[in-house]
Amino acid sequence: MRKLLITAAAIVFLSSNRAAAADFSSLAQVPVMLNLIILIGAAACLGVAIKLLGLVRGGALARGWQLFVVSFITLAAGQVFVLAEKLGFFTITFDVAGIMYLATVTLWFIGLFQTRKVLG
Repeated sequence: MRKLLITAAAIVFLSSNRAAAADFSSLAQVPVMLNLIILIGAAACLGVAIKLLGLVRGGALARGWQLFVVSFITLAAGQVFVLAEKLGFFTITFDVAGIMYLATVTLWFIGLFQTRKVLG
């Protein structure tokens, strides 16, 4: 889990050609703090989902939990993009985070539907 977050942060830092101009003073702003809390929550949920996936591996519920793991990865990646943009690491011309949030919700729905189908 920690390796995933470190790798994501390294990619964001290395992909930016304006890293020296990043605005770390905006970390104290409420919207940035909320995005940071959501990122931490997504990482925690990803960790729990991976542990549960290990428990149901090979079982009928494994497909649903695989989708939940992928959805939490997309949620965390979307938050990394939002934070990087708010901190001034790079500018996104279109709403990448919105697309990733849509993918997250879609994967949650498919995962819940898959789990319901197995349990129902």
